[in-house]
Amino acid sequence: MRVLLVNSLYPTPLYPKIVGGAEKSVKNIAEALVAAGHSVEVIRAAPPNAQMTCEEVNGVVIHSIPIRNIYWPFSGESQNPLKRLAWHLLDDRMKAPKCVIDILDRFRPDVLHTNNLTALGTDIWKAARDRGIRIVHTLRDYSLMCPRTMLFRNGKLCEKLCTNCAILTAKRRTRTDMCDAVVGNSFATLNLHLREGLFRNATVKTAIGSLPEAGAVPFPPRQKLQDEGLTFGYIGRVSEEKGVDMLAEAFGKLPAGSARLKIAGESSPEIQARLQAAAGSARIDFLGFITPKSFYEQVDVVVAPSLWPEPLPRSIIDSVSYGRPVITSNRGGNVEALGEPPYGWAFDPAVEGDLVRKIKDASPTLVQPSKGDRLSPLELYEKVYHGAA
Repeated sequence: MRVLLVNSLYPTPLYPKIVGGAEKSVKNIAEALVAAGHSVEVIRAAPPNAQMTCEEVNGVVIHSIPIRNIYWPFSGESQNPLKRLAWHLLDDRMKAPKCVIDILDRFRPDVLHTNNLTALGTDIWKAARDRGIRIVHTLRDYSLMCPRTMLFRNGKLCEKLCTNCAILTAKRRTRTDMCDAVVGNSFATLNLHLREGLFRNATVKTAIGSLPEAGAVPFPPRQKLQDEGLTFGYIGRVSEEKGVDMLAEAFGKLPAGSARLKIAGESSPEIQARLQAAAGSARIDFLGFITPKSFYEQVDVVVAPSLWPEPLPRSIIDSVSYGRPVITSNRGGNVEALGEPPYGWAFDPAVEGDLVRKIKDASPTLVQPSKGDRLSPLELYEKVYHGAA
């Protein structure tokens, strides 16, 4: 089978940029398909002033397509409100460039599997539909409904689409009718989109989950000194919507010396000072950017306290894969990521003191997680492709 994967980012030596778990998941899928004997090519975005390039990494052919918009959204640089508004309007209405059309015509994929389409646009769906190519879209954020991608603003969950989001996503929401299949990386994410009327013509609506980090194997329980408490860890983006401030505050309410907290992820001195102040005398070790393997070796229990409805946090999937139980919020796809049976505990951020109670009750001696029984990406492609015949 020939599969064309599309995602805003895809890490390679030429463009190693990683923002979140989506690009890691797409890379895992692409390389797993190649290992199974299928032909795989990838389209990803490149900065507006870049040259179109083509790499082959681990058997996957990756095309970097310069975006046709006014700035590169993954630089981390802040933009003024008018510029951001113009960017999002263009992103919603842009046409697929000729180089993308040429890839469709040359590669002639059996299945087009799109993922995050920020900066690339959704017009590739129309180009594929015009050529009789079956279309699968995986939901890895909320960018089809919310330009901020998180349904989270001013510290609160968005209960419905606001007027600005409705205007800035009008075209892409209509275009979802072209997709043959829609999969959430969690059922929670899928259902949020279906509730808003997206993907009305999709004949397959399901969840496929995500593959764990390559080479992840469960570690045995960490060896501790006799009087040493548990070491809890957080890994990921150190930001408000991730609930890290709530985690620090919870540690400040624990009995002195009863537990330690390690935070892995890039953070400024100002952020570190704020979190330590929230934790009071509780000890926080800021590890900076480290490899997942190194992080999981140092902790007993992982905490993923997301306040936004995170679709399916890779940190939870990897924690379970490395044999570390997880305390997570009950929002988005977090509980689904714990597996079946759950390898951890869920708390409700809206209930005062619930996170503190779960930290006090945590034990690193749970049974090893099961693999689960989800539809694999290849099974999904074959179902969509052969179902169309």
